[in-house]
Amino acid sequence: MPDAPVPSKRRRQRDEARGRRLATAERRQSLFDLIVSGHSYEAIVRETGLPMTTVRREVDMAIAARRLDAPQRYVHLQVARIEKALMTADAAIERGDVKAVSQYLKVVAALDRYHGLAAALAAPEPAAPSPPPLAAPAPPLALTHAGPPPETDEAALAESPQNGA
Repeated sequence: MPDAPVPSKRRRQRDEARGRRLATAERRQSLFDLIVSGHSYEAIVRETGLPMTTVRREVDMAIAARRLDAPQRYVHLQVARIEKALMTADAAIERGDVKAVSQYLKVVAALDRYHGLAAALAAPEPAAPSPPPLAAPAPPLALTHAGPPPETDEAALAESPQNGA
């Protein structure tokens, strides 16, 4: 069996870099999956031993790298999450946890919002009253009577500078 050719130094470096990128992508995806599953950042930090900033950065980068799903797929995902939360709250109520009632009601309201029930059942808001139309401007005032003509002093007019005096 002939010996396999020894890869060049550059080839080894590229393979190592590819391996690091794959490991980073896998770690990023696993952290993202934990967040999607409902784990808190603090719980992930405790479990993995990674710093909080690293966990947040990796999750943010995973979110930025994802393509946007079609709105319908996103709605289905959110409804599935809400239904899971609804079952959890319902189980807590069944166990007698009275505090779970408020959470249950919040989850039901969120589910109604996604199904469009909240908007359909809400009373339509009355339209804002429109301002009254602008009135036509009033006609100009007419003089009702004429006052006496102003008295002029002939001597004062003769002395005024406008008359060339």
